[in-house]
Amino acid sequence: MKKYAVLGLAGLALLATTQTGCKSDSDPQPVEDFNQLKTQVLSDFVNVVGNPLYADFKAKASDLNNAVTTLSANPTPANLEAARNAWKAVRVIWEQSEGFLIGPVEDDNYDPYMDTWPTDKTRMNDLLAGNQALTVEYLAGLDNPEEEAELTLRGFHPLEYMLWGAGGNKQASELTAREKEYMTALAADVLNNVSKLQASWLPGATYFGKELMNPGAGSRYENKRDALEALANALIDICSEVGESKMVEPFQPNNPAQADSTVSESPYSHNSIADFRNNIIGARNVYLCTYGAGSGKSLSDLVKANNASLDQEIKQKFEVAIGSFDGITTTFEQAIYIQRNQVQNTLTALQSLKGTLDDKLVPYIRQYVND
Repeated sequence: MKKYAVLGLAGLALLATTQTGCKSDSDPQPVEDFNQLKTQVLSDFVNVVGNPLYADFKAKASDLNNAVTTLSANPTPANLEAARNAWKAVRVIWEQSEGFLIGPVEDDNYDPYMDTWPTDKTRMNDLLAGNQALTVEYLAGLDNPEEEAELTLRGFHPLEYMLWGAGGNKQASELTAREKEYMTALAADVLNNVSKLQASWLPGATYFGKELMNPGAGSRYENKRDALEALANALIDICSEVGESKMVEPFQPNNPAQADSTVSESPYSHNSIADFRNNIIGARNVYLCTYGAGSGKSLSDLVKANNASLDQEIKQKFEVAIGSFDGITTTFEQAIYIQRNQVQNTLTALQSLKGTLDDKLVPYIRQYVND
C-alpha cells in the first residue's frame, strides 16, 4: 500500500495545497519551457504585432491617398475634412509602429522618407512657386538621408501643411493647382513607401519577418538574444525620442523663454500629443505583444518567467507614462507655454520608464537569454 492512500480526502487536500503553495510566480521556468518561450515571443511578435500593424498601415495609407485624390479633384469642405481625418488615422498606425523601428524601416530609410520634421515653410513655398513638376518620381528622388532639409519636402508633414495650412485653418477653396498637384504626389509617395515597407516583412526579396523569427544564418540577428535585445532597445529608443527630443526641443525645459511651438512634430494639425501618446502605446504593444484584438507570448511573459516584480514595474510605468498625457488638456503647441508643469510630468514619467527598460529589461535579457 502506498503511503498517500492512507491520508484520506482531507489529507490529500492539504497535500495538494502545500504542493501548490511551494510554487510562486517568480520561480524560474524550466529551461525547456523558457527556450520554447523565447522562440514563441519572436514569432508571435511578427505574427500578432508586426504583420497586422503593417497591413493596417498600408490600408490606411491607401485611404489617405484616395481621400487626397478626391479632394484634389473636388475641393469641397467635406472632402478636405475627409482627407484630414484620413491623415490623422494613418498617423495613429505609423506612430505606434515607431515602437519597433527595427529592420527595413530603419535600415532602408523609410522613416526619414515619410516622417522628417520640422518642415521648412520657406522651402515648401518656394517649391510651390517654382516650375518643378511635382510628381511622385520627383519626391522619390529626394532620398539622401543626410539631407534633412531636402527630406522635409516629402512625407507626412508637407502633406499636413497642404491640408491645414500654416495657421491650421486652410479652406478647401484656397487650394491652388500647384498645391493640389503637390499633395497628390505626397500622398502617393507615402503609399508607395508604406507598401514597400509592408512587403519587406513578408516572403520575398527581404522577408524581415523570417529574419526576426529565425535569428542566425541569413538573418541580421546572430541569435535569439540579439533579436530580443533589438525589441527591447526599440522600446528604449522611442522613449528617448519622445522624452528627450520630440517633446524637449519645442518645450525647452531649462529655458522657458526659448520654447518654440514651430518645431513640434505636427504643428499645423495640432496632432503632436496624439503622435507622442501613440509612440508609447506602440511600445507597450511590443512589450505585451498585443495589437487590435490579437495577443501572444511577449517580452512581458519572458520577464515574468523569472522576475514577476520587474514585469509589474515595467507595465505600471507604461501605464503611468501613457496616462500622463491626459494631464495636458490643450494642444502641445499651447501646452509648452501655458501647461509647462503638465508637460514636465510627462517627461518625468517617460524618463522613469526609459530608465527601467535600460537598466533592468536589457540586463534581464542578457542574463537569462544565452542563445
